[in-house]
Amino acid sequence: MDSDPVKKINQRVADETLEIFKEVEELFDARDFYLEKIGDWYAVRFAPVLGYKPDWKYEPLVRYCFHRKAWECRIGTAYFLTIGCPFFEIICELRGYTLPGKIRSDAVVLDAGPWNGISGMYFSALARKGKVIFLEPDQESADYLDEEIRLNRFSNTELVRKALYVRSGEIGFKHRAFGASSIADRDSDSMVQAISLKELVRDHAPRGIDYFKVDIEGAEVAVADDLARYITENSGTWAAIASYHKVDGIKSFIALEKCFSRYPDLVYKTVYPYHQTTFVANKSNEDVSLNIGRLTSFEIGWKAIQRDLRNRGSVI
Repeated sequence: MDSDPVKKINQRVADETLEIFKEVEELFDARDFYLEKIGDWYAVRFAPVLGYKPDWKYEPLVRYCFHRKAWECRIGTAYFLTIGCPFFEIICELRGYTLPGKIRSDAVVLDAGPWNGISGMYFSALARKGKVIFLEPDQESADYLDEEIRLNRFSNTELVRKALYVRSGEIGFKHRAFGASSIADRDSDSMVQAISLKELVRDHAPRGIDYFKVDIEGAEVAVADDLARYITENSGTWAAIASYHKVDGIKSFIALEKCFSRYPDLVYKTVYPYHQTTFVANKSNEDVSLNIGRLTSFEIGWKAIQRDLRNRGSVI
């Protein structure tokens, strides 16, 4: 193949990659991340401006593969492909979900609310000797996720087209774009199947769940006690719960922390202004619980954002 057409294609991909990253940058008020080109790859680098830097090396490498028509991602030992550009999820979601601990190679992971599957593909790439259960009731998101799993040829995954809830059975559902679909007792536009944590473990994870990633658009408040009891009874388990959703006009992290405070064996903290997340672990899980304690709180992180904006002459 002539080298000139190849160069043109590579340049077009490079230009589009930079353009996409700039669009992602504009979504954040303050930034402690930047892009660095290394050969054909782009490294997403992080600085400790906001106080969030994992103990391990988190330096995602990303590039677009023209022949596969997908984005290649390398994060440590994990390699995976994704149809959608992963920059936003790598910065906003995945980094936040894994701040206090790594996913073991033999871990059983529950990804409740995986949406486009970018975080879940990372979990699957790491837990090669374990299992990743994707719990997704939204048909559009589940179909997309199924395609991502096939693209990566993962054999350690299971897609369960149900919603995590306090009870199993049919429940009202509201479809929204961009992964914002949710359980809806009122104003629902369809019905989906729900599954309780107890039945989920019994039917899909009989050896137990090691790590929960939960992003279920407000239903996390309803299942908080189930999660707290499970983590209390299973000392090696921990969870990352997206807690910026509003339930009855109040952010869900308030209800989560109130719930977890009733369980003396648990340690918890809400962190990460990019994508507000509440972590909870059993105190006996020493490494993770210690790292949760070390994390910059949400309030301090938010103050760092405001300080960074003032330094740059911006307002919020």
